[in-house]
Amino acid sequence: MVAELSETDPQADPLIGRKLDGRYEVLGRLGEGGVGVVYKGRQTQLGRLVAIKVLHQDAAAMGEWRKRFEREARALSALAHPNIVSVTDSGIDRGVPFLVMELLQGKTLSDLLKEGPLPLWRALDIGRQLLRGLAFAHSKAIVHRDLKPANVFLQALPDQADHVRLLDFGMAKFLDGSSSRNVGETLTRVGAVFGTPAYMSPEQAKGGPADKRTDVYAAGALLFELLAGERPFPQDTYEGVVMAHLTQPVPSLAKVRPELTVASSFQPLVEKAMAKKPASRFKDATALLAALDAVIEKLPPEAMSGGRAEKRRRSTARTVAATPATTTRSRSRRLILVLGGFTAAVAAVGIYLVREGATPVETTAPPVKPARKPAPPSAPPAASRPPAPALASPPPKVEPPAKAEPPTKAEPPAKAEPPTKMEPAPTPSKETQAKTERQPRSRPRNPWQAPVPRALKPIRDRLAHGARMSQKGLRPAYEYARENPGDPRPWLLLGHAYAALDWFSDSVDRYVRADQVDSTCRGDPQMLADLLDAAAHPTAGRSAARAIRDIYGAEAIPAVDKAMKRAAGDRQTTERLTRLRESLPR
Repeated sequence: MVAELSETDPQADPLIGRKLDGRYEVLGRLGEGGVGVVYKGRQTQLGRLVAIKVLHQDAAAMGEWRKRFEREARALSALAHPNIVSVTDSGIDRGVPFLVMELLQGKTLSDLLKEGPLPLWRALDIGRQLLRGLAFAHSKAIVHRDLKPANVFLQALPDQADHVRLLDFGMAKFLDGSSSRNVGETLTRVGAVFGTPAYMSPEQAKGGPADKRTDVYAAGALLFELLAGERPFPQDTYEGVVMAHLTQPVPSLAKVRPELTVASSFQPLVEKAMAKKPASRFKDATALLAALDAVIEKLPPEAMSGGRAEKRRRSTARTVAATPATTTRSRSRRLILVLGGFTAAVAAVGIYLVREGATPVETTAPPVKPARKPAPPSAPPAASRPPAPALASPPPKVEPPAKAEPPTKAEPPAKAEPPTKMEPAPTPSKETQAKTERQPRSRPRNPWQAPVPRALKPIRDRLAHGARMSQKGLRPAYEYARENPGDPRPWLLLGHAYAALDWFSDSVDRYVRADQVDSTCRGDPQMLADLLDAAAHPTAGRSAARAIRDIYGAEAIPAVDKAMKRAAGDRQTTERLTRLRESLPR
């Protein structure tokens, strides 16, 4: 059982006030597990607050726990991905092993699920992100083995309220082909049980070997809980839960949550992910993510309309909150810390809260939308799009007619209101809608012809020289985007940076965001090339193809044809690009 302790109690802990390895000052204790303690610390050279995980002296003396601790450091250092928490340093100080990690803000998925069932769009957004992180771990031949809501952290970022970070790779298992050292090493004894019962695969429950399909089973249980609002097997005893995973079929999502009208679309996917026999499941998280994207793409537009409306509302709220008149200050911050890898057998690690200094918090209500005059017939349908930034050669302004049109022309039913764009009717096809939206767009232009803002110039220069940017190095781009909501260039830089790291799904998301800010930014010289690389990727391919269709349409055909020629001989890439080419309007 993990206890939440006082942050400042020097009498109770001799490590408080001590400097580990002469570099990290221990400020206070945040939480304690069975074999370790997590502290809040400060990196003395940079003055940066960090999380420091320290192994108990008695556990450090045990060879098995010492190896497990070292294994977690190797696992997390090999998993540099936006959806996985990162370890920045590790060491041993006077016989005390320690890990240094980033100090996160937000809450766990476990805390969020206690608030009740999630909207479909939010549940799927969280599910897709956790599968991205898990797919990256699987690509490095690392199995998590303890996926559960407490190990899914929801970090608050400027552009995303639910940015997923996977925690606790302390039970991770290295498979053949892992990039970490001693890949053949295994600390799992035959017959030993590792994991959490509510998300434990049948083979784990029986003490059998764990592989990528073990994580797929746990991910399927998590997807069920995200969609249904409760666990697939909510028995109240350890034996009851384990027996249910071993013998009972996956419950019906439609029966557990009748108001979820698309439950039947996800039922086959969850059942395959949670198949009793590993051979019947998806082979890894990448395959599960691709199957989930395929289901999402077939959903009727109104099923996800809440997500589009909510994201637009949040974007508007952030813009309004940027003005002094509508911003309030709160005197508290919840800093949450990751504790992983210290638990024995089926115990898990936790997240801990600590109060800290003044931080701006957005407490504004959604802005009241002013009454709008009916748009004249000549107004473009995309008029509700945010205004383009004042870059080089801005598009000409369209003046309204001098005289109002007769009512029969000015207010035709078919032209009615922008809300229908936020929640489109399911009748038109996606290709038709995308084509309709592209018609009034201005011609593409290179947004970098204008002077580069000072905050963005270092990032752009480093990317131009082939540097691989870290999350910390990209923070100025997020800050600039928040302060300048009409400029697409920070989102373009983020798209460039993530593509260079092969984080294709994240790159596609940022490029889509740039297009939402200003559709003319598709003239960026790198954007289409990165999207085409993502379109050939097994995980990000669907979202990238959709972005190319919606953003470029027929404009992308020459580039797609060239990409198909370059991919000659690669059957899978050629098939994906061929499907994309056939979906583009003529």
